[in-house]
Amino acid sequence: MALPIGTVLDGKFKIVQILGEGGMGTVYKVEQIGTPPGTPPYYYAVKELLISPNTSEEDRKAAIDRFNKEIALLRGLKHPRIAALMLPFQERGNYYFVMEFVPGRSLENILETTRGPLPEQQVVKWMIQVCEALTYIHTRNPPIILRDLKPGNIMVSQDDEVQLIDFGIARRFDPNKRTNTENLGTISYASPEHLGSITMPGQRRSAQNPGKLVQTDARSDIYSLGATMYHLLTNYEPDPIQTPPQGSVLAKNPRLRTVQLGNKTIAPVEQVIIKAMQQDPAQRFQSAEAMRVALMQCLPQVAAPSTVQIPALSPNSTIIVPTGIGTIASTGAAGIICPKCGFQNRPGAKFCKRDGQPLVQGATIAPPQIRAQPVRVGGIQARPVQQPIKARPVQQPLQARPTQSQSIKARPVQSNGSMPAQPVQAIRARPVSTPAATDPMVAYRAGLQALANRNYVEAIRQFKLSQSQGASTYDSLYNVGRAYRQYGQSVRETDKKLFTENMKHAAEYFEEALRVKPDAMDARFQLGMCYRDLALHPLAMAAFKKAQAAAPDDPAVYYQLGLVSSEQGLTSEAVVYFKRGLEINADHALILVALGRIYIDMKNQLPTAITMLRQATQIDPALWEAWYELGRAHMKEKEWNYALSALRRALQVNRRSAAIYSAMAVCFINLKKKSDARQMVNEALQRDPKNAEAIRVQKQL
Repeated sequence: MALPIGTVLDGKFKIVQILGEGGMGTVYKVEQIGTPPGTPPYYYAVKELLISPNTSEEDRKAAIDRFNKEIALLRGLKHPRIAALMLPFQERGNYYFVMEFVPGRSLENILETTRGPLPEQQVVKWMIQVCEALTYIHTRNPPIILRDLKPGNIMVSQDDEVQLIDFGIARRFDPNKRTNTENLGTISYASPEHLGSITMPGQRRSAQNPGKLVQTDARSDIYSLGATMYHLLTNYEPDPIQTPPQGSVLAKNPRLRTVQLGNKTIAPVEQVIIKAMQQDPAQRFQSAEAMRVALMQCLPQVAAPSTVQIPALSPNSTIIVPTGIGTIASTGAAGIICPKCGFQNRPGAKFCKRDGQPLVQGATIAPPQIRAQPVRVGGIQARPVQQPIKARPVQQPLQARPTQSQSIKARPVQSNGSMPAQPVQAIRARPVSTPAATDPMVAYRAGLQALANRNYVEAIRQFKLSQSQGASTYDSLYNVGRAYRQYGQSVRETDKKLFTENMKHAAEYFEEALRVKPDAMDARFQLGMCYRDLALHPLAMAAFKKAQAAAPDDPAVYYQLGLVSSEQGLTSEAVVYFKRGLEINADHALILVALGRIYIDMKNQLPTAITMLRQATQIDPALWEAWYELGRAHMKEKEWNYALSALRRALQVNRRSAAIYSAMAVCFINLKKKSDARQMVNEALQRDPKNAEAIRVQKQL
């Protein structure tokens, strides 16, 4: 039986709504008690394990074990499309855990409200996001299999952002097992192996034909995703353990986008569903990433190669769907791409986290100019791909690459909280020979697509290829620089040497692009950020001042000038630049945070810092740095409860930062809550074993 509304759990979570009840437990929406005056309330979800008094001791232990396994799984998952675990606890003999509250509605609820098929393009975009989450869990070590993917376990926010909930029956894949320990799942969406066995195509399971015993793996979730798509696009639950016949999805929803192939009318999204729901796992998409790529190609506005191959029913055949030439939108499934620096921000961000540039939904990247044959532009001729670009002499010169350029190291790259970057192959320096009639736009679009997919090495190769085939020299050089820079940023925390190497290459290409087009603001700005990343502050300052002269009313430039000044210890200059940026845009959250951070350490400026940081949290509630610095400001005032409240908000957005946990540990130890402090110290040291603040608190404990 659910607890009454208003019940307080763990002394700090008040139940405000019952989100769901089932045979295994209840989920509540709770409000945290004790938020500072003037800040909006914020919520968590609390899951309660429900054990009937009549349950046998064996079943009781199994339920508790499953509940604890869900906690253990969630504790290791940090991804923006997965509702995150915050805190497990016990109260009155019952078991609970607190997790991130996902505002919005489940796809099941949306189906019930709509009472009809959902819009195809919207469904495809949602499923692309689900593929990102599945790619993340399937690439853990060992892989995690969700096993209960269905519309009811996919939440959609008001901004159309997806999150997966309910890992109650998820499991870690064990390659030594032939079958599952338990066969659980919702039958309409469960793959044949979910339920114990698979049969040959076209056969039904029966006592005489029990099928082959197999274990669920990542491809089992692929089946469930296909079944979920079938339900969303037809408003019919799929028949259990049946692959939809060719044409059946289109028959139930004639509004699906179709293409003509010979004398056949084909719905590309139907082909993806049929492929995903094959009886034999070997016939399905072999990874969530492969299915994501196929879904991307179902979107009519996404640029793709000259043909898109959509898998058909047979694994040995494909349906070739012609596509037109389009533009690549700067808003990807994972978030908004900054038009200035190319950084992929979180969905809904108003300013680029890296350069402070205002972000616009739906902006597009213009295609480059095409020239019929290589020509000399600004004294530069299109060069063979293998030739390195020499950096021009500077006061603190970058080392130009040797003639035999170093290949970019191939390795999987973990991105900051979103999905993992695709593994990439090393680039080998060699001439590229192509027919004279080759369209350079094909390579250029492929480069943009690879860059959007974070396949940086492929992006570099394609942009160089497009230049050799006649694309604009400036556009090609500029985008090679972008690809090198983004690749460097992606490995910044894991490989300092590779980060530095790629930043140097990026700077060289931006320098070269500026020789072709000296007034190019974007290349100038990118060059300044490369110099700043390489700690070449005088060069960075010179680049940004030239950008300032070209765009005196761009707050992003003043943001960068302030950061460069601050990093050199020139606090007064930094304040001047930040204030100028706020004069242009008073609601620039990143500048407010940067200035607030400075004011925290300035005499008599702490109240001003708190005011600025609160303003930043109201402008952009998802900017974790604003909440973190606000927490630090309250700590400086010894307002420990207010500080904790702000730090918890930071933690809702970013659970990877050791600094947040260590700051919370300081608050707890000052509030005499040693148990909570100890837990925060452990969390901090797990993420950063060298965190000085956490080590200091640990000694006090």
